[in-house]
Amino acid sequence: MLYRQIKIIFLIIIFLTGIVFSGFSQSEFPDLKTLQEGVVDFSKEIVKSLPLNSSLGLNWADAYIGKLIPSAPPHFGIGGSFGFTTIELPVVKTLAGYFGYKLPFNKKKLLLPAYTAEARLGGLFLPFDIGFKIGYLPSIALWGSGMNINYLLVGGDIRYALLDKKVLPKISLGIGFNYLKSGIGGKAGSSQTFEFDGDSIILSQPDINLKWKTMSLDFKAQISKSLLIITPYIGIGATYAWSSAGYSVDTQITGDIDEVKGYIDSLRLKSINIDESGMSSIVKSKAFSFRTFGGLSFNMAVIKLDFTGLYSFRDKNFGASVGLRLQL
Repeated sequence: MLYRQIKIIFLIIIFLTGIVFSGFSQSEFPDLKTLQEGVVDFSKEIVKSLPLNSSLGLNWADAYIGKLIPSAPPHFGIGGSFGFTTIELPVVKTLAGYFGYKLPFNKKKLLLPAYTAEARLGGLFLPFDIGFKIGYLPSIALWGSGMNINYLLVGGDIRYALLDKKVLPKISLGIGFNYLKSGIGGKAGSSQTFEFDGDSIILSQPDINLKWKTMSLDFKAQISKSLLIITPYIGIGATYAWSSAGYSVDTQITGDIDEVKGYIDSLRLKSINIDESGMSSIVKSKAFSFRTFGGLSFNMAVIKLDFTGLYSFRDKNFGASVGLRLQL
C-alpha cells in the first residue's frame, strides 16, 4: 500500500532526528480525512519551527568584527557551524501512530539539524560587516534504503555597529535574509492501489516526498564583550517568514480522477491536489516570530570556537549550535 511507503519515510525522519522507538504495533490505516488532518497538523507545526531553524549559522560571538578597510590587519573570518532546532513531538507522534508506530513517552521534541559554511567581511570605512552562509546536501540515498534526503540553506546579513569601543561592549543592529529548503522521499517498489469509497486508483511506482521550505526576513540586535580568551554575547531577533510544508506523490495515476476529486470535495479536503501525474498537499504560513540567542566563544589567537543557544517565543522551541572559524 501507498501508506506503507510513507510509513518508511517517517521512520527514517524520526531515526535521523534522534528518536529511539520503544516498539511498534500494526494498526488499521485511518481514512483519508483523518490522515489528511494529521498531515495538516504536522505541516502547521513544522512551518512554525522553520524560521528558527533557518536562523542557524552566522551566529558569531562578536557583535561586530571590525573594518576591512582601513584596518591593519583587515578584519574578516571564514568557518562553519552545525546545530539543530526543535519541533514539538505530539503532532508527529499522532501522525506516526496512524502508521502503527509507538514513540517513547519521555520525548517531547524532535530535532531538525542544520549546517553551514560561513564567511564574514568587515565594512569599508564605515563600522559594519557582511556575512554569508550556505549549507547544501544534494539528493542522496540513505544506506541503500531507496530513500533520499536533500537540504539547502543559504542566507546573509549586514550588521551596523552602534558601539565599538575597546573598554565597552560592542553593540550592533542587523538585517538578513534566509532561504531554507529540505525534504525526504523515495520510490515505491511497485504499483500501488489506493482505495476510496468503493472505487480505486492505481499509482505506478510512485515517488513519495515530504518537503518543507521557508524564506525569512530577519532583524536582530546583539551585544558582546571580549574578556581575555572568551567573548560572551546575547541578542534578540524578529523574523517574518513565508513558509510551507507537506507532501507530494509523483506518479502516473490510472483510474477515474474525477471520481476521486469528487470524493475529496465531499470530505472538504481542499488542500489535497490530484491529477493524472500525482497528488500533493502543501500548507502555507506567513507570520512573525521572535527569538533570543546567545552564548560565548573561546578565542585562541585567530581561531574562534563558538557555542550558541536559541529560544523561540512563538512556539517555545529551542536550538543550539557549535561553530569553528578563523577570524582576524
